[in-house]
Amino acid sequence: MDIKGGSKEKQIQIIGGLLGLCVALIALIYTFHAQKADAEKRLVEIVNYVKVQCSTYTHFNESSESKSLLRSIESARQMSTNINMEIENGGQLSREFLKKNLQTLWVNGILVLDAEGKTDCEYSMDESLTKEITDYLQKDIIMDFTGYRERSYSERLSREDGSYIDIAACARKDAPGIVAIYYYTSPEFTRNYTLTVQSLLNGYSTQKDGTILVVDQGRVIASNDESLLGQNTAENQVVQALKKHTDSRHIFHLKKDGAGCYGIMLKQRDYYIYAYLTDTEVFRDLPLCVAGAALLYFLIFSIFWLWVHRTNLAHQKLEQEKEERYKAELLRSAKKAEAANEAKTEFLQRMSHDIRTPINGICGMIDVADHYAADMEKQTECRAKIKEASHLLLELVNEVLDMSKLESEEVVLEEVPFDLSSISEEVLVVVEQMAAEQNIRVTLEKKGIVHRKLIGSPGHVKRVMMNILSNAVKYNKENGQIHMSCQELPSQRTDIATMEFICRDTGIGMSEAFQKRIFEPFAQEDSGSRTKYAGTGLGMPITKKLIEKMGGTITFESKKGVGTTFVIRIPFQIDQDGDKREKQKDTPGKSIQGLHILLVEDNGLNMEIAEFVLQNEGAVVTKAWNGREALDIFEKSGPGAFDVILMDIMMPVMNGYEATRMIRSLDREDAKKIPIIAMTANAFSEDRLRAKEAGMDEHIPKPIDTTMLIKVICQLVER
Repeated sequence: MDIKGGSKEKQIQIIGGLLGLCVALIALIYTFHAQKADAEKRLVEIVNYVKVQCSTYTHFNESSESKSLLRSIESARQMSTNINMEIENGGQLSREFLKKNLQTLWVNGILVLDAEGKTDCEYSMDESLTKEITDYLQKDIIMDFTGYRERSYSERLSREDGSYIDIAACARKDAPGIVAIYYYTSPEFTRNYTLTVQSLLNGYSTQKDGTILVVDQGRVIASNDESLLGQNTAENQVVQALKKHTDSRHIFHLKKDGAGCYGIMLKQRDYYIYAYLTDTEVFRDLPLCVAGAALLYFLIFSIFWLWVHRTNLAHQKLEQEKEERYKAELLRSAKKAEAANEAKTEFLQRMSHDIRTPINGICGMIDVADHYAADMEKQTECRAKIKEASHLLLELVNEVLDMSKLESEEVVLEEVPFDLSSISEEVLVVVEQMAAEQNIRVTLEKKGIVHRKLIGSPGHVKRVMMNILSNAVKYNKENGQIHMSCQELPSQRTDIATMEFICRDTGIGMSEAFQKRIFEPFAQEDSGSRTKYAGTGLGMPITKKLIEKMGGTITFESKKGVGTTFVIRIPFQIDQDGDKREKQKDTPGKSIQGLHILLVEDNGLNMEIAEFVLQNEGAVVTKAWNGREALDIFEKSGPGAFDVILMDIMMPVMNGYEATRMIRSLDREDAKKIPIIAMTANAFSEDRLRAKEAGMDEHIPKPIDTTMLIKVICQLVER
């Protein structure tokens, strides 16, 4: 901006001055109201806090007194019972007997009076109190209890020296009269440990928090200004002024000794609470704000003046800085992208070994199958082992995906029935194949296992076992040994079985330094070890997190060059219906032959596989390639046309969840009852829950287990 001529400069000076004055005036008005509001907030909070504390004080002291008197009554009744039992057992009422009971009941004195109020026997820790207590007990209201065994009397007797005596009396059970006990509290204890209203105001500053008064019956009983204690409020002009202004939510301005102040009054059940601050304290920052406003005036004027003369220069500098920041941001983004790419590459390199392990088992079994091409029994065995290894490969992929969920505590454990022996054998098949390549001998010992049918998360249990055993192979020596044992530990609960897994190897062991960080993500012994024993460094952290999430523990012992022993203990629920399920499983399975199945799948290969499996079992298949097409086919079909629907989730046009909801909402009876099974690659526990919420009856993850699919269809169609 170019300014020419003295008149324009003068105009700018006038405009700048006016703007500065306006800002200063606004700042002063705002500060005045802000500080007044702050003072009001402080005083309201203070009187309300003191009100609550006074209520607490009253309640505490009343409650304390009530509890003490109740204990005294219980002691008196117990003493009456004790005397009666002593007399019935042939004993006598004596001072020695009373002394022994005095120590047991934790009281200071016991008096036994006859029906006329005369002392039959007494014992006291302080004989000087005996006569005072005896005279006090002569009251008619107390002596009248002689004939009423169920009634009792208690009272706290306050003394002039500040001490007090808790007295309790009840009728004697052995003879007409009363039994009385008392507990003496010294004035020193009362002063030091009894809560007072004055003590509630300790810590309140008259300068910062204002003057606080607690008034009872026109007298100041507590104040943070001790000079006001005991003062008659009729002579206090602040109190008299505040009485006329009863708003307990807003402060009121008044005069005190010619000076202004702000105050507030609040009524509590037993007291009136007053608080006030002088104007000087309320507006203590006002001079500073005035100075700040003047400085702000000067700064605004200077900034405006400089803006006129340096606009172009500032604009150029701003553009230059903006360009430099943009370049710096680009550089940071590039470095972040490069670092992320390197981390991704390093992670994939580490993951290579763990993924290749089951692939190696698959390839190895294919080679074995090729060698025994004519041996059908061997072919069947190889196919079974290939399928087991492929299942393990799928679980390893899930392990990578679950790592982030474990870190964020989002992993959901299953609670399903499983056979411990079955999953142990599945893991052992793959591990033995790995161990055979290094001439490592693997042995499995099962001892003391009573319950093999359990309820838990079998996939995670299998993953834990695989991580431990694969490490035992990976870090073992050639011709080494791995001993795996499983036993059931004794348990006091009949519905819980705690399993202990011990894996002992003769491998390279771990250094003491590495043992301290073995459960850290990506931790490995050293760079040389990482090169030789490829892996992600995620196995042990995942293992530990999974075990702890299942409520178990993992410990280990290791010695460099000797080997490592891991001990894992995990509690499982016992499957009480496991044997019944096993019998049902062993009985000849039912067929899906003749069932009409609506198969919904957008992937051609998956459609072909599923269609083959179903038709091979004798089912009649109708195909739909997305959720919308499935909805249209079902809507146009007659009631009962289909027996079951197999629904993919991730599909174009309409996904499986939405299609299921639309089918369930149709106004026809079979739409509410027809079994709908999710058949999807979304394999997490959360996906199973989402399928249930959408209205599906069951969830089967891909790759599809044919046996499980047929079994689920039969169960749902029967139901």
